Amino acid sequence: MKTVAATSFAGLMSHDGGLTLEGQGLSVITVHTDRPLGPINPRIFGQYTEETLTSFDGGVSSQLLFNRKFAMPEPRDAQNFLFKGTSEGWDPIGLDTGVTLVLDQEVFFSPSQSQRITFAGGPTPAGIQQRGLHYVLPQFITHQHIDDPFRFKSGERYKVRLAIKNQDLNGAVHVALGATYSKAVASHDFRFSGAKDWAVYECELVPSTEANDGKFMVYIDSPGTVWVDSVSMVRADLDDGGFRKDALELTRRVQPTCIRWPGGWFVSDYHWQDGIGPVDKRPALQNRAWMAYTANDVGIDEFMQLCAKLSAEPYICVNVGTGTPEEAAALVEYVNGAKSTKWGRVRAENGHPEPYGAKVWNVGNEEWLPTLGGTAGSIYATRFDAYARAMRAVDKSIELIAVGAFDIPSGAVPRDNPVYPIVRYLFDWNREVLPVAGRTMDGYSVHHYNPEDDAKGLSAEDMNRAAMVSAEDLGGKLDQLHQQMKEFSPQGKLFPVALDEWAVNIPDHAPEGASAKPPAGIKNSHDIGLYGSVLTLREAVDEGAVYNLMQRRPKDFALATRTIVYAYMLGLIGIGRDRVVASPPALSLELFATHDQCESLDVNVQGATFDVAPKGRYLGAKGASLLDVSARLHPDGKTLAVFVVNRDIEKGIQASVQIPGKTFGGTVDLAIVSHDNLMEWNSFDEPERVNIKRSQIAVEKDEVNYLFPAHSISKLTVRLA
Repeated sequence: MKTVAATSFAGLMSHDGGLTLEGQGLSVITVHTDRPLGPINPRIFGQYTEETLTSFDGGVSSQLLFNRKFAMPEPRDAQNFLFKGTSEGWDPIGLDTGVTLVLDQEVFFSPSQSQRITFAGGPTPAGIQQRGLHYVLPQFITHQHIDDPFRFKSGERYKVRLAIKNQDLNGAVHVALGATYSKAVASHDFRFSGAKDWAVYECELVPSTEANDGKFMVYIDSPGTVWVDSVSMVRADLDDGGFRKDALELTRRVQPTCIRWPGGWFVSDYHWQDGIGPVDKRPALQNRAWMAYTANDVGIDEFMQLCAKLSAEPYICVNVGTGTPEEAAALVEYVNGAKSTKWGRVRAENGHPEPYGAKVWNVGNEEWLPTLGGTAGSIYATRFDAYARAMRAVDKSIELIAVGAFDIPSGAVPRDNPVYPIVRYLFDWNREVLPVAGRTMDGYSVHHYNPEDDAKGLSAEDMNRAAMVSAEDLGGKLDQLHQQMKEFSPQGKLFPVALDEWAVNIPDHAPEGASAKPPAGIKNSHDIGLYGSVLTLREAVDEGAVYNLMQRRPKDFALATRTIVYAYMLGLIGIGRDRVVASPPALSLELFATHDQCESLDVNVQGATFDVAPKGRYLGAKGASLLDVSARLHPDGKTLAVFVVNRDIEKGIQASVQIPGKTFGGTVDLAIVSHDNLMEWNSFDEPERVNIKRSQIAVEKDEVNYLFPAHSISKLTVRLA
């Protein structure tokens, strides 16, 4: 997901950065309705998801259990050399002479292991429990969860499903909720009388009272052996076909126009056939790219259902790292083929007879990064050509996005430099890819996460100001890419970019005043995610300017999917076990997003400017407008939206908004995201610390005068007379 290569290379070229400001006065914003710039593709308001990054498990999925298919090994180290017999995230209910627990790799319901439970008698039942867990980002982390104990409340309804195989038990398999098995607040018994092969059992658990340090438990207290696998628990009132109702409702406010899936690095080790068919039979696997496990509960069919629930267009990425053109073509046929085709028939058998009709497809992800399957531009170009031919042989109408890069020139890093192995594939990427992929591609993917480590060493104030010109950095890099397209693309064709991973990122461990302030008492930095998304108003303001850039340059952007809609701590939508919250950047996107194909209009801004010195590969800016503005005309020809981002982190700016040759039809609707504290964020307990305030502004002499608050995003909606 993160462009490690660019981040690492930045340190080689960094020099001290600085900032200058020009004087302020009354600003004038002039919207020229007679100067259209071209149609804005609604796909620029898209969202990005990635399996194993808590987009689904621990995110929008309604599943409450971690490692529900027992696929992960038992956590062990030098101090913990004795086997307890339980998979990561699960614990024995108790250890006693009559209790034997084994992770069985020979007998299972979903590949490739199950939990075997044997009870020989005694005071302690044999079984397993989970006290409530939440994912953290799994990037190369062995211990992939933190504790978040279940809090069961009276009257809640929990739907439970599990697969059980019985060898010789004559008694009950107990499923229970509570602090301990002896203090259960809800329970259900599945009775057995002798051997029975695998079957799926369901029940509903309704707590009779509250249990704050709650656990989900499965156990036996009669002699015998059973196997348990594919255990599921969801809260009935929050479940909508496997997804969180509250998260979906909040996401609809943001109006994602397209959603990218399944990643990201994840896709380079994802084989889509593992994610179809009965959900409880699908294999739970380790994804080698992220070194993390996925239950494969959200496959292509579930993703398409999510898109339908959110009225979003699917943007599907195919596996180039460890995949084949034939595998990608088969996925196109599964998604778009008639039910008379081989894979269309399989789709119909899985309950989806009609083709989904997905149009836009991404051929690989960051293949220039030396992760799983990374390679040189010349090799990727050949692979793209093979994938394009195979995929279009199935459906010639699809649009294909090739993997591009903001590359580095040959020789920029000596071979003996420790960074060389990281950036080795980035050299001259576009020179090698564009001549080949440019013959058939429809768009070119680039990722942008700056300023990242280029901002290291800056004061909090300068770091925040540097982040404000991420749009200028992106625009400058895009200009450089266009020069390469003119030189290397067939006939010098300029392709629109798919900005399919992007966010404004600053360095880790930023100084106070440039990072979100954690709640009192937080000791482990990972725990802050239990309180909400820690994306701040600063990200909202920075990214508002990026949306303005995309609207002002409509011909240059085919789509954009902001990283990342659901994720622990860093999601646009923060998700807890039973609560959700919209981050400030989500509120900013709520102002911008539309499914309408609007016309971009030329805008002139007269007012104060500021400079940010370049640092490393971060281009900075010279003469950037403190008021960053874009405007669009909706298809009705009457609705005009003007977006004003005040990038002054200290002061409000008085401005006049004028539309020459047009008459304002009544008052102007104003929606604004702002707060006194630039680094404010929204928690589950206080979801409205940063919110959207709506009001109306009077029109005087065919212009609007308004004091745009410091570090704010404003949307003015005008009805033209």
